[in-house]
Amino acid sequence: MTGRTLPRPALEFSVGAALAGLGVSLCLHRVGETRRASDWQPGLCIPPSTLDDLVELLLSRRPGSSANWLSLSFDDGYRDAAEYIRTRAARFPAVEFFFFVCPQKIERRAGFRWDLVEERLKRGAPRETALQLLDAPHVVATENTRDDLHGLADERDFAMVDLAEVRALAAMPNVIVGNHSTMHASPRSLSNEVAEADYRTSRDDFERLIGPQQHFAFPFGTPRHHIEQRHVDVLRGLGDFMVWTTEARPYRLSERRPGAVLPRFPIDGLKPASELAASIAARSLAFRLRGTKHHY
Repeated sequence: MTGRTLPRPALEFSVGAALAGLGVSLCLHRVGETRRASDWQPGLCIPPSTLDDLVELLLSRRPGSSANWLSLSFDDGYRDAAEYIRTRAARFPAVEFFFFVCPQKIERRAGFRWDLVEERLKRGAPRETALQLLDAPHVVATENTRDDLHGLADERDFAMVDLAEVRALAAMPNVIVGNHSTMHASPRSLSNEVAEADYRTSRDDFERLIGPQQHFAFPFGTPRHHIEQRHVDVLRGLGDFMVWTTEARPYRLSERRPGAVLPRFPIDGLKPASELAASIAARSLAFRLRGTKHHY
């Protein structure tokens, strides 16, 4: 089932049948109708019209089913994603919107390393040279004081929300702000000690700036590829909150409880809504038929 050739009613029926009784969370990053010529990760940005269509497809056969079965989660704290949430939360009241931020980056206006790569590419740097910026060691105490990251959060192409905007989102009835670490480093690249310092620092900053931490989303969160049991154990030592990965599967609603490790479907913004919905349905059907061994 690709979704490209199915008539819309048939696609809606197939999606509804595959998702019935399951929880589904989508992992997104940026939202934009036009793409930047210098964007070297174009799949991380989705047009708002495509995302609207995807939400409507997923909701079409489950408009009034169990609360919070469908969530859209946006990682990294970009302003374009916040604007999508701000303008869609009331339109889709049955949808739960998550906005995951790196609180220290928001406070210090420090951008991400991949934004720095794009900035260097704009200036004509060879791609291989620019990508080397991603490989420098991560140090919790200094990552967000680096001169080359300072101010990127206020650049037009990389604009991140400020604290006032984060708090305004958190006050909306179907919006939850969550934590996304201090450094946004791949967990497997960190020792246990550095991972604990990263997650503890971000928890403390989050609770100082925003409020109690009830949700944490792993950066680079694919089980086996990026995260291991040791990383989950570190987080469980810091509190009884929900942890979100980027394992591409649905979850049983009974899984969702404090301390749980829950999956999210990574969304490729280059694909049409019909293809995305069909892929989610196919994976959900496989989950229903075979079951999936939980990693943690």
